Amino acid sequence: LITVIATNGLSFIADFAFLRLELKLQDLLVATEISAGDYILALTVSNLIYSSPGVITYLVLAFIYHLLDITNFVPALFILLLLLLNTSALGFFIGSLIPHVRYSWGIGSIMGTLLTILPPVFYPYYLLPNTIFETVYPLPTTLASLLIQNLTGLISTKLVVQSLILLVIETALFYYLSIKFSRWVSK
Repeated sequence: LITVIATNGLSFIADFAFLRLELKLQDLLVATEISAGDYILALTVSNLIYSSPGVITYLVLAFIYHLLDITNFVPALFILLLLLLNTSALGFFIGSLIPHVRYSWGIGSIMGTLLTILPPVFYPYYLLPNTIFETVYPLPTTLASLLIQNLTGLISTKLVVQSLILLVIETALFYYLSIKFSRWVSK
């Protein structure tokens, strides 16, 4: 589920670069009252709708296998929404800096792989050596994974509060950076 959400946000790189460079949609939107923040949220929702069959399937499976229940569903949903906003803002920012569409597909794929395979998304964090864990810990997918795994009872960690605070800070920071420093208006 974390991989689907994170990849969804990071696919923003290619989507935004294509819409900006090939379709010139951004040139139309800049002339309107739509802000970069509005655009990020709109593309995030559209990507989420597109990937909703996969997200719903994973949620149903999580309920069937008793990983999610009534008590932990809302906190899990909050964590997943934070991850989606985080990776979408990161994808928007990187996508705004890409000079040609052909680079966007590769960069998006590499970022998706680096942020979903290397961090402990598919396995418990304690299997990693401390030096590697300390390196991947600040990544949004690691933080979300630790929180979800702890919430569902797959692991027990004392890093819950610290991870949640860091994920919220990262999300706000990436969203702010994507609004203030992305190339919303073409040069």
